[in-house]
Amino acid sequence: MSTRIAPSSAELREFYRARYNWRNAGEERMRFRSATKLARVKPGQAVLDIGSRNGDLRKYLPQGVRYQGIDIAPEFEAPEILIHDISSGIPFPDGSFDFVFMIEVLEHVPCPYHTMGEVHRVLRPDGVFIVSVPNPYHLKELIWNLFRVPDKQGHIYSWTRQTMTRLGEMNGFRLDGFRSTYFYPPIPAPFPLASRSIVYRFVKR
Repeated sequence: MSTRIAPSSAELREFYRARYNWRNAGEERMRFRSATKLARVKPGQAVLDIGSRNGDLRKYLPQGVRYQGIDIAPEFEAPEILIHDISSGIPFPDGSFDFVFMIEVLEHVPCPYHTMGEVHRVLRPDGVFIVSVPNPYHLKELIWNLFRVPDKQGHIYSWTRQTMTRLGEMNGFRLDGFRSTYFYPPIPAPFPLASRSIVYRFVKR
């Protein structure tokens, strides 16, 4: 019997390289708008964007923000985007950033507890972690589960508000708020339960 507990870096890299050019501009726009409204980033602050792809989150941040992206797919390499697998840690010193964003990434990470601990480490005191994850109670998710539709998006975990809160608390965070992103197809969600994904704001304790 195999003793492996998580995909290797090579497997993860190849999975996302095969999908690097996938995007839905409408969905991305609504995710980024919800996340940045909840974050309240100010000019001059340092932002780390994990799973940044080509760095489009920058368009929704104030001018003068010090931006750093990380992505696993080599196709996104750029002066402000480091190619790195966060399964092995976040390669920045303690207290490097005011904000860390993970937009639709945590559900793909093999070791989320370790990753959230690393986020806590690289944040400054009272730093803010903004993370969005798919809503497990969205109608689409319920239908997929009911009819046993296989996952093709690389999701490993499913996060409820209770489990997100607990994961944050175990890693030294306090849940400070949350908001919906969009209903599917991408139109504003009237309330969180109908939302395709949920954005959470955590503050470093």
